[in-house]
Amino acid sequence: MPHPDFGTLGTSWELSLDADGYSRNTIKAYQQGLRSLAAWLSPDTAPDQVTRDMVRGWIVATREVTSSGTTRSWFAGIRHFYRWAVAEGEMDSDPTAGIRTPPPNQPVTPVLSADSIRALLGTCTGNDFVARRDAAILYLLVDGGLRLAEIAGLTVDAVDVRSRTVTVVGKGTGRSGPRRRTIAVGVKATRALDRYLRERRRHPYTELPALWLGGRGRATLTAAGIKAMLQRRAAAAEIGHIHPHMFRHTWAAAFQAAGGSDGDLMSLGGWRSRAMLDRYGQATAAERARQANARLSLGDRL
Repeated sequence: MPHPDFGTLGTSWELSLDADGYSRNTIKAYQQGLRSLAAWLSPDTAPDQVTRDMVRGWIVATREVTSSGTTRSWFAGIRHFYRWAVAEGEMDSDPTAGIRTPPPNQPVTPVLSADSIRALLGTCTGNDFVARRDAAILYLLVDGGLRLAEIAGLTVDAVDVRSRTVTVVGKGTGRSGPRRRTIAVGVKATRALDRYLRERRRHPYTELPALWLGGRGRATLTAAGIKAMLQRRAAAAEIGHIHPHMFRHTWAAAFQAAGGSDGDLMSLGGWRSRAMLDRYGQATAAERARQANARLSLGDRL
């Protein structure tokens, strides 16, 4: 449930839009953008507590589930809302100031640095249930590049510690159904999973098929719970706002930087479209090109 102030201010803002002669379609799109931002934020985040990094994180997350045109339209609404709120004296500052409108068909998802990932893992060094669970989730995101829905939907049977593999149920179509793929994970990720599974046996809901169980005796950890966990860990590590899909981009970029083939990456990531692969790789394409140029320097071969 979004913070109630979004609804209160949103109603007044809509009245202002109507009075200024905006079309119903524009008002509808703007309101959808505000509702999207409000739903994406944590329920205790009021409109005047939104930061620039939060807006940028919302843009990234929105582009993963909508078209670039929709994201641009919704962001225009968010910007108008905050300018209106400042002009009306409801807020002191505009968190959209300085943020460019997302360009069409351009990726905006950043990748996480190795230091940031280490800092996140550093917040999960305890031996308690929650620390071991969260460490296993982080390692799977780093090693497997799973989508949020994929990692949230994992079952205990999907994990094979002996073979160091995890079977993922990915996106599908109504005609073919969900697509399954098996991914290999590293030694550290496997150790984190093994530690969690051993701790999981003592959980009151250990008989449930879902892999991720809740803390404090709760039954399961949902996709929303995983997202909230990542934000808590990011706050503890003091690395700013993150979202689950950043790990998928980071994983893909690292795979390409290490020399992995595009065909293997498409198979491991569950992509059928080469266009989607190019989109994921574009964020670090310039750096990979510089590294390749250094390796293949003509001057050094003269």
